[in-house]
Amino acid sequence: MHYNDKSLCVRCTHLRPALDPNIQKAYLGKCVKREFPFTLSLTLQGWTECEVFQDSGKAYVPPDPAAATAAATAKSAKGAKRVEFYYSSKQKSGELFPCDNHKALELVTALKGAGVDAKAIDVAELKDRFPIYHKSVSGPDATVRPVFGAKGALVEDFGTSVPALLVFEGDRYPTFAFPRSDAKRGTIRVEQALEDLIAETQGAAVGAAHD
Repeated sequence: MHYNDKSLCVRCTHLRPALDPNIQKAYLGKCVKREFPFTLSLTLQGWTECEVFQDSGKAYVPPDPAAATAAATAKSAKGAKRVEFYYSSKQKSGELFPCDNHKALELVTALKGAGVDAKAIDVAELKDRFPIYHKSVSGPDATVRPVFGAKGALVEDFGTSVPALLVFEGDRYPTFAFPRSDAKRGTIRVEQALEDLIAETQGAAVGAAHD
């Protein structure tokens, strides 16, 4: 048996003693290497489980923290970009948040031609705008909050008096919703946002060509 006064596995340098004496009686210690990224109490009843899985007999290889961090980052990475433009074929935008729908539709087509999943939705054909309006309000981070939800841009205005552009990045909720207010640029209109997206896509394509 591999018991000792510190309640440690004598063959593992990564174990630290349990502080509670009652826990020490039940466990031989806690392995720092095996607990990442979770906190585990390992029952080591006389066997060096930190080195060998008793059931499989396979040698245990402690996880690399850097690799685990990279995996977590990759998992939370932004997905493919998707753009949706909401407008009305039966109503022009209002004066508070004006939008040139014709130009915006041309820009959506250009963005789609650049390889981005972009489409235009005529709200005149939608029976219920609230679900997508709700996404435009609750999706974007507070630091990039759109005008929706504020006075003058309520659900009745969504896509009609206030045409909207939603930018999704792999999630069911949009990352950005336009028009929105910006500390440096003021109100960013739908057409401006589309032009920015086209420039960003073209810039990424140029960068990939040089790699």
